[in-house]
Amino acid sequence: MKKAFTLAEVLITLGIIGVVAALTMPSLIEHHQKQVVETKLKSFYSIMNQAIQIASIDEGGLDEFNTTLANSCSDAEAGSIECNKANYEKYFKNHLKSTSYIDNPNEIGGFAVALTNGAIASFRYKCRDIGLYINKDAIKNTRVGKNYFQFAFYSPGASGNRSKYFKGKGMEPYINGDWDGTTKGSKGLYSDSRNATKIIQLNNWKIPKDYPFWK
Repeated sequence: MKKAFTLAEVLITLGIIGVVAALTMPSLIEHHQKQVVETKLKSFYSIMNQAIQIASIDEGGLDEFNTTLANSCSDAEAGSIECNKANYEKYFKNHLKSTSYIDNPNEIGGFAVALTNGAIASFRYKCRDIGLYINKDAIKNTRVGKNYFQFAFYSPGASGNRSKYFKGKGMEPYINGDWDGTTKGSKGLYSDSRNATKIIQLNNWKIPKDYPFWK
């Protein structure tokens, strides 16, 4: 006949299980959170570029569409709710599945929409600066590179070496500084959270082990 466990032995076993769970649970939660970010980033990149490609057909191409957006309102109005909402409704609304509008997200101007997958797409600078809030909570507690990621639609090019990176393309991860978007030229990239989206894209849409903007 097998000897039954004593109460003390049961409590010790439960205690060990609790300690192991306490040690591993934060790591599991973080791993899941990163997977959510990776999935939404990759999906958002695809969804937005499909919308941009479709919208650009009527304008004659990517550069022509970008020029249309650039001329849609004055530079003084570029960050306004009115300018960005008007451009969204005219050029993007029919190509994106959204559920609601959000004016002036995080009090930085512009306009945002809630997408059906739970993410929030933000539009500023005449709908050429595009952002992704991972969820609605990210609007109240924004962490660039963790729950908010920046993109840009600058198909005619941009200043300096960045022109090589943006020219002739749809929406791409935003890069700050005089960098051409290549891995070779990425020295110093990790010092600016505005480059976070590009860092992840360069790693095949996976957050690298040495990623500096998560904690």
